[in-house]
Amino acid sequence: MKTLAHVAFALLLAGVQAAFLRWVGGGAFSLSLLAVCIVYLGLYGGIVDGAVGAAGVGYVLDVVSGSPKGLMTFLAVLLFVLARVTNAAVDVRSRAGFAALSAVGALVLSLGALLLLGYTGAPEAAPGPVLASRVVVEALLTGALAPLVLAGMRRIDRLFHREEPGLIH
Repeated sequence: MKTLAHVAFALLLAGVQAAFLRWVGGGAFSLSLLAVCIVYLGLYGGIVDGAVGAAGVGYVLDVVSGSPKGLMTFLAVLLFVLARVTNAAVDVRSRAGFAALSAVGALVLSLGALLLLGYTGAPEAAPGPVLASRVVVEALLTGALAPLVLAGMRRIDRLFHREEPGLIH
């Protein structure tokens, strides 16, 4: 049930992000706030629940971005695995560490999509290297907003946390 709540939160976040970008940026810049959700699942979710949640968030990314079905789902699960590996090697549970890992996660999603679309698509339809600066700006803005998404994801987790009576802390 918690996994479904994370995916529903990602869907809500995608809608808020699209409305925000339409009225504030008008397409001048982009954000990848769903990458923050995937990083959170990689750090705080279980292996199975987190992987299923990351695939669900990836599917939401597929639907919202209009990319070929399965591309963002694949990249989301890859980002989930990378977040788990990074968490095992380095402590990134502080706000600054989480923001930095979220920025790197947004970079992984965007560059991965650009590379895979460029490799598999027709040469005349492939995204060009001019998008590299836009991807970097997207990663920096996503990292800056990551603590806000972190608060939302933690709030969802608290909804499903139950205290067991009689346990000594």
